[in-house]
Amino acid sequence: MKVLIVHNQLWAHYKAIIFNELQLISNQENDFELLVLQLAKIEKSRLKFDDTSLFKHEYNYELLHDGVLEELGLKQRIVGILKTVKTFKPDIVNLTGYYDIASWFILLYCKLKGIKTVLSNESTGGDHQRSFLKESFKSFIIKQFDGFFNFGQLSKDYMLALGAKPAQMLVNRNCVDNQLLRKIYLENHKDSDKQKTILNLPKHNFIFVGRLIEFKNLFKLLDAFKVAMGNAADQDWGLIILGDGDLKSPLQQYVQEETIDKVFFFEGVNWQKVPAYLALSDVLVLPSYSEPWGLVVNEAMACGLPVAVSKKCGCANELVKESVNGFTFNPSSVNEISETLIKFMNTELDLLKMGEASQDIIQTYSPSNVAQEMFHGYKRLCHPKK
Repeated sequence: MKVLIVHNQLWAHYKAIIFNELQLISNQENDFELLVLQLAKIEKSRLKFDDTSLFKHEYNYELLHDGVLEELGLKQRIVGILKTVKTFKPDIVNLTGYYDIASWFILLYCKLKGIKTVLSNESTGGDHQRSFLKESFKSFIIKQFDGFFNFGQLSKDYMLALGAKPAQMLVNRNCVDNQLLRKIYLENHKDSDKQKTILNLPKHNFIFVGRLIEFKNLFKLLDAFKVAMGNAADQDWGLIILGDGDLKSPLQQYVQEETIDKVFFFEGVNWQKVPAYLALSDVLVLPSYSEPWGLVVNEAMACGLPVAVSKKCGCANELVKESVNGFTFNPSSVNEISETLIKFMNTELDLLKMGEASQDIIQTYSPSNVAQEMFHGYKRLCHPKK
């Protein structure tokens, strides 16, 4: 069984840890050969966080373009992928998206040659407004794939709505490097009180980590935090916003105009430095209007934090156990968000116990487990009767 994974960028460390685990399986299995074709080194938007040299890519891969993904033209993508397919001669081609025109050509070629295809799907039904014509075309494309790796129940439901079959759902989770993140977190947590004093942070803090863009729903989060600060029993709380984006200046201005106290903005950092900020925090908040999964929730849970997550995030159903390790909320309701924040602020919850529950839940969402599920998914396609 030869598997070719076509992936957008080498930078994506959270995918590399899974590919590394798949390679370990390949090394142990006589009938499994893996190759990952990385289309480019990095996306333009990720250049600030280019840390590809700091992470080990211990899987078999080829790099089509040693530069920015946006520089790679359609013809180059099609020709480059087809060349690799013809040379490697895979039994399965795993595409990581159906939105790129190049993937349509590869999908057609695989259908003509009898090569099985798997889609790693990052879309959910709530990502964007949907038109009938676009959804009809997507449905046609989706029906051409043989199997699907989904990021959570919302992602799975969307594929089923577009015409995929339940038996084609092969993987339904996503992961990060739990052990490494926990290690970095613990190294920083021992000095967290000192760092809070240096940074003039309150004793307790909520934290948002991500790009400061519209669908992250940060203005409503700020409104909700202001309401919560006016109604909670414990006022010694702050809100850390870690990230960069087009809305950073408008958000900072909004905080000033609305006199929202104890909001702290920090520049975005690469993934290896995020645990240092999680160590200054008590609860992660992800208020997005839409999120294919939300890997930052995995990261926070691996570090032992409770979480407050929008119901529109792909990971909400899988990772958040209500009142056990956190809460979910309607991202369109400021009142519901504020009520969720107040639950954490009113001193009735055992945040340490909730954080321990997060760690317990996230253990099964490990790179090795996800890689095993992918491997067994590939086997089901190649040997359906076994």
